[in-house]
Amino acid sequence: MRVAPHHHQMEQSDNKVLKDGITFDDVLIAPAYSDFTPENADTGTQLTRSITLNIPLISAPMDTVTESGLARALAQEGGIGVVHKNLPAERQAHEVARVKRSENGVIADPVILGPDASVAEASGLMAEQGVSGFPVTEDGTSQGKLVGILTRRDMTFLSGEDGAARVGEVMTHENLVTAPSGISPIDAESIMTRARVEKLPLLSEGGALAGLMTMRDLENVRNHPHA
Repeated sequence: MRVAPHHHQMEQSDNKVLKDGITFDDVLIAPAYSDFTPENADTGTQLTRSITLNIPLISAPMDTVTESGLARALAQEGGIGVVHKNLPAERQAHEVARVKRSENGVIADPVILGPDASVAEASGLMAEQGVSGFPVTEDGTSQGKLVGILTRRDMTFLSGEDGAARVGEVMTHENLVTAPSGISPIDAESIMTRARVEKLPLLSEGGALAGLMTMRDLENVRNHPHA
């Protein structure tokens, strides 16, 4: 580390010790020789015995700093955000769930609706969960048979008076595009591209809903390889 010769003199008062002061602009870190290129640099950091970060960045658990937005952005780059505790326990869990909702492009436990749910309820959940669509099963659970998928596009031309309409009346239920659970992100993206859909429900061998892939999540995986 080199310190520039220029410095700022602090005023002496009340018998305080006179010291030199420097600013960020006064400090220059001289580059040293390395035998690897920047793209091959490993910035991985062992946070705990079982958790390794791809970048050594952790956000402060302050209510003016870390909620789901920053925590998600850090996670995408390989760091970690610590959600502050100035929230009710349920809200804290909700913030964490928004960050962890997708892993490797697969939403393992997507929010599911039943066909009898109201459009108003679906719209509220979209805003609350920060998503743009839901799988719809016969009984509104992951064990039920998939009968449709509701997306924001299905609700585009509904008026305010249609809030009481049932999800089953407006969802897409014909020619549903699905894939088996365990499908690779590359194959899933290929299916969605060919079918021109943005959401791909994943089904188990027994036909139960096993997860959901979205084009947006797959793009995030591709654009953030260190997540």
